[in-house]
Amino acid sequence: MNITLRQLRAFIEVVRSGGFTAAARKLHLTQSATSLLVRELETQLGVQLVDRTTRRISLTDAGSEFLVNAERIVADVEQTIANTQDLVMKRRGHITVATTPLLAASFMPETIAEFQAAHPGISVRLADWPTEQILRAVQGGEVDLGFGVFPNVEVDLQRVPMLRHSLGAMVPAAWPLAKRRRNLTWADIADQPMIAMSHSSGFRTLTDPLFHEAGSSMKPRFEVGHLGTAVGLADAGLGITVVPAYVGSLLRSSRTRFRVLHDPVVHRNIELINRSGRSLSPGAAAFRDCLAARCKTLQS
Repeated sequence: MNITLRQLRAFIEVVRSGGFTAAARKLHLTQSATSLLVRELETQLGVQLVDRTTRRISLTDAGSEFLVNAERIVADVEQTIANTQDLVMKRRGHITVATTPLLAASFMPETIAEFQAAHPGISVRLADWPTEQILRAVQGGEVDLGFGVFPNVEVDLQRVPMLRHSLGAMVPAAWPLAKRRRNLTWADIADQPMIAMSHSSGFRTLTDPLFHEAGSSMKPRFEVGHLGTAVGLADAGLGITVVPAYVGSLLRSSRTRFRVLHDPVVHRNIELINRSGRSLSPGAAAFRDCLAARCKTLQS
């Protein structure tokens, strides 16, 4: 059996219009083509649906019963098509984006606001998670997109660099190092009161060797678990903390100064990740484009 949507629509319109001639006009078909579609449908079903006279048509008992189901089927198909077109045209949908707590607080709010102003029908869920949880969620398909720094990750993911940044120091504005004209180095800050990430942090495993290469062994005044906490302590004048450059540009404060660290200058990429072999939905692709545009603005 190979019943088509055209046959169902022709049958429904013939009944609604009360005849083949009126139905043909609404379907933009000839009368003979409309009649053929209904006959083909009857042949497929093995039952007559309408009784035809020279002036009018009338439904058979089988036709009356079939009409209810045919109208439901066509309505469901048309609604499904409309829903899919809404998704394609980005008029509706939902996406989930996972990023680190600091990026969620500093970078994402304005990005989401810009996106939803352009696509009000697409809802955005934001998850602020540690890097390891973001990786697991993206790989497991729990979220559409992950945004953050993912060094030395061997899981199979699609990765797109979005923002290249250097590491630097957030220095209390009143301290002499904040006002120094020459480049600030890792050795310059090693013997200062430091606010460091805990040893369980991937960020700490990056910075400790850099202090060691500078001939210093950094002894932190505070060790914290979140970069946002470190920034808050520096903002209160309690020490210097090493942060990515985007933190300096996003979390501007009159009480701290961001200085790029030299000897060496260390660059890292913030990447957008999604599950390999899984196409992005139109909504997720639109969010990716919005994110890329925002990153480009910060980079310039």
